[in-house]
Amino acid sequence: MPNNYFQPSSFESRYAQWISPGRVAICFAGLALLYGIFFIRNFSGPLASMVPSDTDQWDYIGYYFAKNLSFIPFPHLDLLNDKTFYPYGTNHVFQSWAFEQDYWYAGWYLFLGNGPWLNIYYLISLFLLSFGPYALLRHDYGEFRAALAGLFVCFFNFYALNKYPGHFTHAVIHWTVLCILTDFLLTRRVVLQERVSLRFLLLKILLVLLSLGHDLTYMAGYALSSFTINALFVSGLLGWRLVRSPQKPGEQIRNLLATWRVELQKPLIPILLVLTTLLVSFLYLPLLLEIVQQTQLFVFKDRFANGHGWVHPLRLLAPYLPGFDPVIDPLGRYLKDMPEGYGAGSAGWFLLFLGLLGFWTTRKPIRWAYVPLLIFGLIHALYHPIRIPTLQIFPWDRFNRMPSRVTITYPVILVIFALHWSGRIRPVVFGLWLLVGLIEAVSVYQYRYSQQPYYYSDSFKAYIDRIQQQPGEAILDWPFCLIGGNSVGLPEGLCPLYNRTNMLYALQRFHNKKTIGHYFGRLHESQIKPFIQAGWPTLLNHPDTSSIWEAKQLTTCLTDDQWRFFKEFYEANDFAGINLCIDLLPKSCIDLFYKQMGRPVAATEVPGAGRVVFIPKSAVMRQKVNRLLGQSVRFPCGCPLNP
Repeated sequence: MPNNYFQPSSFESRYAQWISPGRVAICFAGLALLYGIFFIRNFSGPLASMVPSDTDQWDYIGYYFAKNLSFIPFPHLDLLNDKTFYPYGTNHVFQSWAFEQDYWYAGWYLFLGNGPWLNIYYLISLFLLSFGPYALLRHDYGEFRAALAGLFVCFFNFYALNKYPGHFTHAVIHWTVLCILTDFLLTRRVVLQERVSLRFLLLKILLVLLSLGHDLTYMAGYALSSFTINALFVSGLLGWRLVRSPQKPGEQIRNLLATWRVELQKPLIPILLVLTTLLVSFLYLPLLLEIVQQTQLFVFKDRFANGHGWVHPLRLLAPYLPGFDPVIDPLGRYLKDMPEGYGAGSAGWFLLFLGLLGFWTTRKPIRWAYVPLLIFGLIHALYHPIRIPTLQIFPWDRFNRMPSRVTITYPVILVIFALHWSGRIRPVVFGLWLLVGLIEAVSVYQYRYSQQPYYYSDSFKAYIDRIQQQPGEAILDWPFCLIGGNSVGLPEGLCPLYNRTNMLYALQRFHNKKTIGHYFGRLHESQIKPFIQAGWPTLLNHPDTSSIWEAKQLTTCLTDDQWRFFKEFYEANDFAGINLCIDLLPKSCIDLFYKQMGRPVAATEVPGAGRVVFIPKSAVMRQKVNRLLGQSVRFPCGCPLNP
């Protein structure tokens, strides 16, 4: 039952009798299922997008995880190889790792191959994100408020919902949210001098570790920052109490240990929590340590290049309204910020009003528990990677260059405030508030419904089968793209058609051939040096516009010297053939490719690049394979990289 600091209203008490964990679980499972039916829709094939985006990389990372993970003696990833950046190879550490979803995808892929594994995972995430808060909060706040909290944290977190599918790892936030909620509950118990059970502490430790399974740079970072701030606050409060009254804290500690001994008389749940914690630690921590060690091998001149996600704190006041896009709205003209994604910086008017009302009516003892939340919100809302680098006090925020992604935590903080609302609202105000919530929900869900899922064409499987049958360890996508989210590769001219070709490499998860191109969330200049030395930017020049977001095709073909280099590189390396993106080249160039390299034997369409044809490598060319020569050939003279 709720404690003395929260008394449910007669309305809540009347309906609480109809609410039970089983019914709430069924309700939230049903809502997640309906969301899948109406807004995800594709449960027959891999995750992909109709429009150019980052979507294809999430399946690919799971595929890479499956192909390069070993468990001897601990989980370990093969990060240094030529699976991409072929034939030179590179360090793959700067992929957007999210261990939980990567393990999930890898497991299904190894047994059943490609499939809708991430979409299924996303539905499970929505259920955990809605039912989890209810399960955590029902003891302190009653069944009714806990159920509403689960509803709002999940289905009114509009920014997180809009992150699917393009920024999939920022839409999957269940453990991060539960970690923030348990941080508050722990601080609240200490502030109110309530007993902290052993089960709760073990659960808290487990949730911190589980949060490491989310996106490492952002979602896991938010959980770690919240836990650190709350832990420091609790430690300071306990220390102050100890100095003020040395006897009383000692007595409380003895009483606490006595209650823990009583809990251990029924050890099943504590043992399960400890065993789960050990398992998660085994699966995550060695990989995390490996990735941290590999990232430290690179020294960046500008860690926050292309960090365009800063949002002005005043965007918290922005609503979600039909036809109003907070990214391109007139506010940007005055706020001079660069928000990333629909709704960046805003939780919406509905939750903002609810949170402010709850904060205003919160009883004084509990308000002290808000201090860590306010500190967390303040240092993140004001964070600018260059001008106001507040988050750099945390080592896990070393590469946090998109401040706007913290928007996923705003609904959680506002719902925590709203839990403490007490009093009445005039019917007119209450009606207007519900109307605003309805308008915002309709606006966002209408936008979500307009995002059509992508289904691969009927010709795609036959196309992939044809590539797999062809001998050769790699495929040459042309034109290819090498670029990082920090823009390395862009000024060098290695990805002039970014919006069309940045995800071509992800087709590797279907054909299992090594690729030249790759998009990394971050890239170091040293990683693209072999391509610069070989002269590849010269072959990828002359797009129809200088904007990588608008460029649709190359306007010129290869010169005679470029053809000689291209053919020498192609013949010397072990390519199965060429994926030629015919929508990205002038027709005269396509005809020339057919004349120089052979006729295509298969055709299909892929997201972004459009129509693609496969030109297999001829038997005559295959006789000229020489990997050492393939790595050293360069344009225009064909001399070695290190003469």
